[in-house]
Amino acid sequence: MALNGQQAHGERKLITIQSHVVSGYVGNRAATFPLQVLGWDVDVVNTVHFSNHTGYGRWEGLRFDAAHIRELFAGLRRNGLARYERMLTGYVPSAETLREIILFIQQIKSSFNPDLVYLLDPVMGDMGRGMYVSDSVVPLYREMVQYATIVCPNQFEAQILAEQEITSLDTLYAVLSTLHVKRGSPNVVITSVDLSDEDLHHIGAQPKLASDGTTLMTLIGSSFDHSQQQSSSSASPRELLRPWFIQFPEVPGYFSGVGDTFSALLIGRFDPSSTARSDSSAAPSHVARAAELAIASLQSVLSRTSEAISQAPPLPDNTQLTILAKAALPESAKWPTDQAEIDKLTAAQRRVEEMRPRELKVVQSKADIENPHVVYHATNFANL
Repeated sequence: MALNGQQAHGERKLITIQSHVVSGYVGNRAATFPLQVLGWDVDVVNTVHFSNHTGYGRWEGLRFDAAHIRELFAGLRRNGLARYERMLTGYVPSAETLREIILFIQQIKSSFNPDLVYLLDPVMGDMGRGMYVSDSVVPLYREMVQYATIVCPNQFEAQILAEQEITSLDTLYAVLSTLHVKRGSPNVVITSVDLSDEDLHHIGAQPKLASDGTTLMTLIGSSFDHSQQQSSSSASPRELLRPWFIQFPEVPGYFSGVGDTFSALLIGRFDPSSTARSDSSAAPSHVARAAELAIASLQSVLSRTSEAISQAPPLPDNTQLTILAKAALPESAKWPTDQAEIDKLTAAQRRVEEMRPRELKVVQSKADIENPHVVYHATNFANL
């Protein structure tokens, strides 16, 4: 039993710091339920509080400033509640808030848990859209990598963190090496990397387009032991990397919250103390095994969501969309007379109608989160 109000380690306390929506599953809404299903006692700090995710095209709510987040952290510390085994961070809208998070991490490590397991999801943008946060967050995210047990960017974000584009195997190794050695994280998981078929062949992977016409996504992971680097002074960082990959079929369609769900599943499943395997998989590392399980659960969530989309009622016709768009106008707004403006409002309503059935079926996938069936396994890079 913990004494003097101090929690003992082993209580599976985790704090997640990212966006929140009232309806739907992105950010903390996408993360909390899977983590609770996996047995984590989850505390939540919301960096924004929106009615729905921004993919709808219209939303209401607030972005919280750094002072608000600082007050929440202070309340947790004063009441002896900032005693976490794990931390997950996702979307953070400002550099000032990131500074508060860095300070909070330092305080947890110094006052309670120097072995805090921290997953950094550096939400900044993606290959299709570019940056969708302020450039001012970039130096802070680069600094935060050193605190992360696992850093989990997409390709765009990995390139920003490493200041290096991934255009070949050599540049992929350079990015991994930078994130491990220069930035300081022992585990890197890049959620999807676009490599040429020739490069995929070199690492022992299949072409991007499988023989059955399925598009394959390639997740790249790597671990790096900094103590090994010190004892192997003659070896280059690249020689000490332990990269691996997982290929899995892309689930067609537009979904929001996929990365948030994956990050939660990854940190929830990460077990650095485990030795036994629950099946025949011999994953290259503990984080690779966590990625196998996370992908298995996430594929089930996406498949169930796709099925729900296919069964959704047809979209309203233009007349119905116009009626719905008029009903959605703020009370103080007037319906325009200009046809171009009417078309814009109708198109915006169509987007809303398209988004609504695409919310991830997270709760409906509880059994697959608890007991995923692993089909796609992690494989070490072939000897190059």
